[in-house]
Amino acid sequence: MQQSGNKSHRNLAALAFTACTVLGLSACSGPMAFREVTAGLVATAQGVFMRPDVNLKEKNYAAADYIEPKLKNTVGGYKTIAAKPLNEVDNPGITSPLGMKIPEEIGLRLVDLGYKVDIREVATGGNEGVYDQTPMSAANPDFVLSGSYLRNRDDLDVHLRVVNTHTGEVVASFDYKLLLSVEVRKLSETPTRIYRVQAK
Repeated sequence: MQQSGNKSHRNLAALAFTACTVLGLSACSGPMAFREVTAGLVATAQGVFMRPDVNLKEKNYAAADYIEPKLKNTVGGYKTIAAKPLNEVDNPGITSPLGMKIPEEIGLRLVDLGYKVDIREVATGGNEGVYDQTPMSAANPDFVLSGSYLRNRDDLDVHLRVVNTHTGEVVASFDYKLLLSVEVRKLSETPTRIYRVQAK
C-alpha cells in the first residue's frame, strides 16, 4: 500500500517536472516555486486525465492538487470538508463505485495536504477512520465536496465543486474529462433499477 502511494507521488512529481520543462515556466526556477506547480497544472498542460499510463488514483490526486490552491484562503486547515458521493447525471440520486472512489481519494489527498476531510460517506477501502470526526463537525461540516459525472462513449465528464454550507458559495470547482479505461468503465457501472407495477 505504501509502495503504491510512493509510486503515485513519484509519478506526479515527474509530471510536474515535465510541465516545467515543456512549458518553460519561470515560476519553476526555485525549489519552493517548483512545489507550487501542482498536478492540476500538469493535468491541464499534459492531458493527464486522458492518459492511459496514469492510473485512477494518480488522476484523483491530480484533481485534488488542482482544487487545493482555491481552498487555501477560504477553508484552511481547521474547518471541516465532508466528501459526498458523485451522482450520475443520467440517473439522479444514484452513484457507483466510481462515484465513491473519486471523492474518497480526493479527500485522502486533501488530508495529506493538511485539511480536515470527513470521507466516511465515500470510504471504500477501510479508510473511514482517517479523519477522527467530533460529533459536532460530523453533523455540521463547513464545506461539502460533491459533484457529478456523465459517462460517454470513450470518456467521462467529471464535475467537482466545494460548497460553503453556510453561504451556499462555490469556493472551488473543477470540470475535466476522464478516460474511460477498463478500470473506470467497470467502476462506473450503476445498479439496475427495478420498477414494480402493481396490477389493477
